[in-house]
Amino acid sequence: MFAELSSLLDRINPIAGLAVLALIFVVLVVWMIADLMPHHMFMKSRPLSKYGRTRRKAMHGDAKACIAVAKMLEKGTDGAPHNPHRAEFYWQQAASVYDYDGRHGEPYGYLMLADILNRHNHYPHISKDADRYYRLALRGFEAMAEAGQGNEKVNGHVYAGYQYRWGLGCLTDHDRAAKHLEIAAKAGHAGSMKSLAELYLTGYNAKPKPDPVGAANWLRQAALKGDAEARERVGDNYISSMGEVASRELAYFWYTLAARQGRRDAMQKLAAIEQDWTPKQLREVQDKMQGWMAQPA
Repeated sequence: MFAELSSLLDRINPIAGLAVLALIFVVLVVWMIADLMPHHMFMKSRPLSKYGRTRRKAMHGDAKACIAVAKMLEKGTDGAPHNPHRAEFYWQQAASVYDYDGRHGEPYGYLMLADILNRHNHYPHISKDADRYYRLALRGFEAMAEAGQGNEKVNGHVYAGYQYRWGLGCLTDHDRAAKHLEIAAKAGHAGSMKSLAELYLTGYNAKPKPDPVGAANWLRQAALKGDAEARERVGDNYISSMGEVASRELAYFWYTLAARQGRRDAMQKLAAIEQDWTPKQLREVQDKMQGWMAQPA
């Protein structure tokens, strides 16, 4: 083939023939090198969807990512195909990781395993298998709260309080829940501050009368810790006078902080307040906000 091509080119123009042969040689060499290289090096990269990014973490054994992927597959959201059968694989992967953690001294593993096993039930119904693991988790968290140190001790109180509040692996006991949550809240745990605020609003045996002022105080402390939900709820309290002296300006302040952290409802509440103010009033409030401390007076 090459001899015939060379003869044809020689009859046309010897120099042109050599140039064409050299070009063909270069193309062949480049083609052979490209064939040996990984194909992804020559493909234009595309940004991964949320499903793709999370799935990558799941394939490396991240249990939380496995759960997130399973939920995406069940709903067909965030770039995932609708594939409930495939979702079951990821649920099982997460369960396996959490079971391993539980058996190696991590009660949080048993708590999450119980949640997975009970995912098809509606609260307060709990399956027998889930109840068994909730009990193991509670036993571990109470041991952490009793004998743990530092963050481990705080987390023991956080999760023990959570389980007593909702009756997971035990009878619902708001008094015991409040004791655990108060210890965690005083240690600076924002989530426990919010949970304790909710118990203050409903009341319990040791504190039967609802205490909106105490609840508002715990929410404000959680807001000062930077919790976006707490910031929005503090704004709600200033609007509704729930444990706070009514102030649309302070509500606007807290809604603004929550909105900056992505709280969509807070954004809508900001817009509703702004509609009632003139441009001058809005500018005055925004100017005040620049000089306010993190905690409103």
